[in-house]
Amino acid sequence: MLLADNYIDRIDFLKYLPQTDCAECGAKTCREFVEGLKQGEKKPAGCPEISEDLYYSFQVSLDADNILPKFACTTVPQPGPVGLMEINAPADDSPVLVSGNNIHTQDVLTSILGTTRSPFFLLFADTKGHTVDMALIYEAMTAEQISKDVQNSGVLKGNSRKEIIIPGLAAAVSNELRQSTAWNVIVGPVCAAELPLFFGDRWFAPDI
Repeated sequence: MLLADNYIDRIDFLKYLPQTDCAECGAKTCREFVEGLKQGEKKPAGCPEISEDLYYSFQVSLDADNILPKFACTTVPQPGPVGLMEINAPADDSPVLVSGNNIHTQDVLTSILGTTRSPFFLLFADTKGHTVDMALIYEAMTAEQISKDVQNSGVLKGNSRKEIIIPGLAAAVSNELRQSTAWNVIVGPVCAAELPLFFGDRWFAPDI
């Protein structure tokens, strides 16, 4: 069975390292250290520039293959619910994540968000059941559609920042979305499993 691409290989660990190639971790370069992390030969604590607050974020992203659900590759839309989900009792100023309403995309996002107690709003825009990559190809994830679904959800009414975070794969619609709404549109990572690193020390481990 051919599995759908969760884009785990697109997690940019290097971006979250100092990139000074100081070699204090025992690797010659930060890039070599990243390879050691992926192979399980290194730990985040091995880098003196990574704060303890980020150890958990690194570990979650490194364990992505075990966290993210696997599903068969298909070009047939698999629609899930459209609308807003509240994760961990968000407040008005909590981050607003936007994605598509493919049922597998929803499973992926809720799986990774299940690794934190941090609060989020999660909005599934109507992409006709396409995954984000296919929604861009079939023009189902547009600036107009995202704007419409965000406004219909009412999620930004109490949010003074008027800020949303869209998937990295949807970067192509970010400028049009900013211009048409005047919102602060942040382009997030391509892989959902990079979100812990993207939010850094704001990605709190669940209470035990």
